[in-house]
Amino acid sequence: MRIGRWLLRGILVVLIGGLEPLLAQVSRPILAIGTFEGNDETLVQQVRQQVVQTLSLSTALQITDRLQARALLQEQRLRATGLTGETQRDAKTPSLSPANWLLIGHILSDGTHLQINLSCLDVQSGTSLTGGSELMSGSRTEWEQLAQRAAERLHRRLTGKTLPVRFPIEPLPDEGIPPRTNQRDYESSPYRWQIDYVLEQGWMRLYPDGTFRPEEPVSALYFAALLQRLQARFGTHLPYQPAEPNSAISRGQAVLLLTRLSEARLPTQRASYLDMPDWAKGIIGWESARATPLTRERLAALLYNLLKLLEKQEAASQERSP
Repeated sequence: MRIGRWLLRGILVVLIGGLEPLLAQVSRPILAIGTFEGNDETLVQQVRQQVVQTLSLSTALQITDRLQARALLQEQRLRATGLTGETQRDAKTPSLSPANWLLIGHILSDGTHLQINLSCLDVQSGTSLTGGSELMSGSRTEWEQLAQRAAERLHRRLTGKTLPVRFPIEPLPDEGIPPRTNQRDYESSPYRWQIDYVLEQGWMRLYPDGTFRPEEPVSALYFAALLQRLQARFGTHLPYQPAEPNSAISRGQAVLLLTRLSEARLPTQRASYLDMPDWAKGIIGWESARATPLTRERLAALLYNLLKLLEKQEAASQERSP
């Protein structure tokens, strides 16, 4: 009897062990890779293929290629007509599971620089997925690494988990799955409206516990990751590698970097290199305060002023264009 019980237990362990991968597969959200567009068809397809390969390393998502699925459906329909001489019963084709999310991409290159914009849509509602977008820019010659990094960062935004990639993983601003509830711990902040704006636009995020932490200092590493995303928005390239990434960035240094990033699109009238642009005055404070660590609420205010100026300039350019 004891042998029989041990034998039965062993059989159950084998059966359950064999079912675990299947159960895990069923429970994973399905991300369908959709169409990528851009001004260089060859580059677009190369970036798309690299994104698919990188995301396929995921154990948290099921990745399906929508273009391959479309070809499979066409083949199934052709078989259904009988023109191939092969019946549906003879053909062994996998079933197509409905996707939860759809990934689309927009790839732009001017021959020197490259911009990768990945966005996820909720399949049921057709709306953009909160936190499901990633902007990456850099040298065109580094398209493979940029595509890998964009895919890995997007995966973290969707799942909160890293991929087993061979390059160093940079922390995301406010890394973690976005919470469902905003605790609004910034209601007493003088920059609460600006904070609402950057949260809505996705430039900053809440922490997983739903707090914004307005008075928390911004690390140089956090600012570097944010700056990289802003490069894609402004269409400029600004290399920045902080010497002390875990230290807080000062108000003055943050403004100087943002000014250098935006001055090609938003020229400023400054008497000297150290003079603060108008969009930063009132936020940074007196000259003696420029060495003070930049807080999250003041960063939100700087981003608000800068992005609103860019929006205003773009609207004026559209009005002047024939």
